Amino acid sequence: MQYLKTQLAVQSYCLRHFKPKGIKAVAKKLLETGMTYIGIGTPESKDEFKSTIEQFGEFGVTIADNFAPGIDGNETKLRDACEFSKMLGHKAMTVNFILNKNIVQSFELAQKLAEEYDLNLAIHNHGGYHWLGSQTMLDFVFANTSERFGLCLDTAWAQDAKLNPVSAVKRWPKRIFSLHLKDFEYHPDGGHHDVVIGKGFVDLPALIAELKAINFKGYMAIEYEGEPENPIPALIAGKEEVLKLI
Repeated sequence: MQYLKTQLAVQSYCLRHFKPKGIKAVAKKLLETGMTYIGIGTPESKDEFKSTIEQFGEFGVTIADNFAPGIDGNETKLRDACEFSKMLGHKAMTVNFILNKNIVQSFELAQKLAEEYDLNLAIHNHGGYHWLGSQTMLDFVFANTSERFGLCLDTAWAQDAKLNPVSAVKRWPKRIFSLHLKDFEYHPDGGHHDVVIGKGFVDLPALIAELKAINFKGYMAIEYEGEPENPIPALIAGKEEVLKLI
């Protein structure tokens, strides 16, 4: 995992406040963290693919992950996302499946395109309210899909679904393709707010130790959704917590 000393990323949603000002504003803000890798969503139009890569590249920023639009059975939309990932040279792409009447066909389509583009598909677990947030549902999906399907383990949202992130790595060692390192602190009323990774409920030392045990080689990003107008201090603090463990 030594590669993460230079390739640790920031998930672009942390920098959403600066997105209306354009890619260059996001890139400049990212560089304030001392990190040069970022995870973004697929650009809305294929016409934007090349310019998006080039604009980040002007600042020495590497797009390290592509979060595809929700998979709902639309082949054109999913194919475009796969093409963007391959343009970036990626071996895995973060995905979310929309639960609708086409869900079986959506998985079949995803399998077909994953094979065609030689991509692994990392399902983003999004908490207890999300249909793919629970261990039970992920067990079901993984039992009925090829090893092209795995997990982008969002540590805070896993905890929200009563799924310990360390246990998740132990349970699905071959399915952990990427991670969003995010943490929550819970309120007495059940609500929560973002905190620096490792300062809430996530046992960061145990998680990093388990990732080392499985020889994890995928994408890893710091994610902090709090303070959207000034997320940089928390992102730097999160980076420091991670780097001292790897």
